[in-house]
Amino acid sequence: MLEEAAADQETAAAPATLIFTALYWRSAWKYRSRAYRYCFWDAGTMAAHALALATALSLPARLITAFIDALVEQLLGLDRKEEGVLFLMPLGRASSPPLPAPPLSPLPVHALPLSQREVDYPLISQMHTASALETREEVERWRDRISPLPPLEDAPLFPLPSLSAVQSSSSPLGEVILKRGSTRRFLPESIPLSALATLLTAGSGEIEADFLPGRGSLVHSYLISNGVQGLPSGAYVFHPARHGLQLLREGSFRQEAGYLCLEQPLGATASVVIFFLADFDALLERYGNRGYRVAQLEAGIRGGRLYLAAYALGLGATGLTFYDDVVVEFFSPHAQGKIPLLAVAIGVPAPIKRSRIVPLRPDRTPGTF
Repeated sequence: MLEEAAADQETAAAPATLIFTALYWRSAWKYRSRAYRYCFWDAGTMAAHALALATALSLPARLITAFIDALVEQLLGLDRKEEGVLFLMPLGRASSPPLPAPPLSPLPVHALPLSQREVDYPLISQMHTASALETREEVERWRDRISPLPPLEDAPLFPLPSLSAVQSSSSPLGEVILKRGSTRRFLPESIPLSALATLLTAGSGEIEADFLPGRGSLVHSYLISNGVQGLPSGAYVFHPARHGLQLLREGSFRQEAGYLCLEQPLGATASVVIFFLADFDALLERYGNRGYRVAQLEAGIRGGRLYLAAYALGLGATGLTFYDDVVVEFFSPHAQGKIPLLAVAIGVPAPIKRSRIVPLRPDRTPGTF
């Protein structure tokens, strides 16, 4: 069934395939219709972890985003209005052709309700349905239309430390994944330029996915630097092919960074805030409606890699939402025509304040047991 759904023999032959889905209400209770983005941010972070582990284990892994949605939904027994399939991840490589598979019936999944009452935000399922692929021919045509997006234009760059000089970590990958979280407070301090170079290198690395030809990317990394040693404070765009930063605006923008990030102090106190943006018209031209899915997914994966790199270096990171139009306006004219996908703030984490209040049973007085 997976070969039929994905029109891909390697997927059918893979020893195992992970299927990532999004249960909409899990995010929509808080973020309403905007939750559709969060589904891809969360799944992208999970994919970043899984791809990193697969690399560590020398296990071939790649992402499949072109498939017949209804077939995979049928296999998993999903209700499209409540849960959507985001992507497949075949793992490993078969040493021999797969044996004929018996007919599969939908999984008899009966999930416990997440809450006593749910609110329907129909835009979420409508967006997902609008980008669904319905036939094998549609899947094949969608893959055939994929082509690299044009690179950023040439411009004078601030050079970053060479790849041989970037920071490394001795922490095992598993430990980094387990301690990775979202930082709740940053100290307004600076991080080394080599740390920023490490973060950007990790975040811009190649992703094995059917929607990315070669070492391509659908997103551009814009950043506000307010605390990087040796780098003038200001707004920049990263050129991964040339490993440098193009200065867009020079100056201290802590207050502006906080405002862009929905007026959250984390954006203001972070050493650097990285915004992933995509050229919306080029995205739709090459990928159709499904382009919105894959761009959000790529941003989630690259954000997940930033998280891992930050925690491996002993720094903190947190994903933030933002005022869409104001972000584009701030980075314009360079960002004109683009849409913001995800923001990740990175910096020096503040010590966690532990509560010193001792729990006490209501029928006890202090000092008694």
